[in-house]
Amino acid sequence: MFPQTYAYDHHYQSQDFEYFVVMDFEATCDKDRPPFPQEIIEFPSVIVSSATGQLEACFQTYVRPTCNRILTDFCKDLTGIQQVQVDRGVTLNEALLSHDQWLEKSGIKNTNFAVVTWSDWDCGVMLESECHYKNIQKPPYFNRWINLKVPFHEVFGMERCNLKQAVEKAGLAWEGRLHCGLDDAKNTARLLALIMQRGFKLSITNSLNAFPDWTPQKPLLVPSQHPQRHYGLPSSRVPCCYCGVKSGIEMITKPGPMHASMFFRCGNWTAATGSRCGYFDWASS
Repeated sequence: MFPQTYAYDHHYQSQDFEYFVVMDFEATCDKDRPPFPQEIIEFPSVIVSSATGQLEACFQTYVRPTCNRILTDFCKDLTGIQQVQVDRGVTLNEALLSHDQWLEKSGIKNTNFAVVTWSDWDCGVMLESECHYKNIQKPPYFNRWINLKVPFHEVFGMERCNLKQAVEKAGLAWEGRLHCGLDDAKNTARLLALIMQRGFKLSITNSLNAFPDWTPQKPLLVPSQHPQRHYGLPSSRVPCCYCGVKSGIEMITKPGPMHASMFFRCGNWTAATGSRCGYFDWASS
């Protein structure tokens, strides 16, 4: 634990949650194609008080991959995580248990708190897919979360951007190393505090109910036969997937809270093989 606070003299609007638990996983990766299955290698978490915006405590552990145990040079350069750190790390199951016990000891577990991430990837894709693949039971509080991209867009009205760009566009200086999970979580927490300071009331933006049919072996939904169709979006608005090509974009047709929402997925998709990589991001965020 590395307690740290950010002091603000502004009044914070009353929130529905007492605390926010901000997460930002780092996972195995490669330049051209992520390994299958992707595995979490850094498990960081920070606690933010909704009443004060203060970052109250931090948790971090390195996680040992069990399927693809050797980190690629690309992964080590991107995240700064070295082989010896994951070799000495814990399993994902142990990390989840340790984090759950930390929340309990911190007095947070039995309060009304919400998990916060930057994008839906951390809880909606990465953690869910690895737990599913390895048959790991995870705490239910990971099944719903606040994607901070959503309130950020509402407060600042800015176009699609990554976390570092969002922090800087909000007038904050980036602190720490980009793609260090703990530093990314801390910067997300600072952005969260600023959004609360602006008087925005946060609410859950997504849950696994929006991912009902997805498993690591098949696409989130069955895409159309036109994987490079972009529905008239400018090419500058279409991100690249992990394969390095322009991602495809699809619309959720299943009735429910996310009906008609559009999402980006792997551009290397065929009916025979499905997606080549596990890229996913909401097009509306």
